[in-house]
Amino acid sequence: MNQIANQYSFIGHAADRSVKTDLLTMLLNMHDYNHQNGTHRDLFRITEVEFHQFIDQGHQSHAFYNMPTAPYRLSEKLRKPDLFLLPTTIKAHLENHFPSLVIFHGEMPLGKAAQCHIFVPESEYCTRTYILLFGQASHPIFKVFGKTYLKFGEVVVDQDAEILSKIYPNTPQKIKLNNEVGMDWVRRNFASFPAVTTPNLSR
Repeated sequence: MNQIANQYSFIGHAADRSVKTDLLTMLLNMHDYNHQNGTHRDLFRITEVEFHQFIDQGHQSHAFYNMPTAPYRLSEKLRKPDLFLLPTTIKAHLENHFPSLVIFHGEMPLGKAAQCHIFVPESEYCTRTYILLFGQASHPIFKVFGKTYLKFGEVVVDQDAEILSKIYPNTPQKIKLNNEVGMDWVRRNFASFPAVTTPNLSR
């Protein structure tokens, strides 16, 4: 966080809320790289997840993937100018610090953003989350629209919270999908914390 604060300007905070789910379920959702084009499809219109790399460094990891989106029509953007801020391909770099921090590094049309998602267990079945947003402007107008990026983040948290409220937490997983390496990383660390155990999941 100190490194980000030294390199980026603080834009603001959002999505401070308690979610009725345990910490493990929350973390599994945040590291499920398949859920974006389902849970967040309405806003971002993500069509697929192109997963590129996962770097496992024990309690820290990095995930790199692209998410092409279906474009909005010009008439839709004119009715809702915020949509001009969304890229045609979301290039994601997730920097993960187990168990409480996920940093989304993203490039937007007007600059770079570091969106920090923080997780604090309040009880066995309740987890608090909030977002701190930092930005690097490549255009002066970035500062004007910085709060809009916060709104996008808040929508993402609201959508995740709604999905998490409908999950049966102890349901056994019957199939394994592609791109679940982040969830495997969470399960391994959760089971052994604070020790770091094998296997190393880099790929």
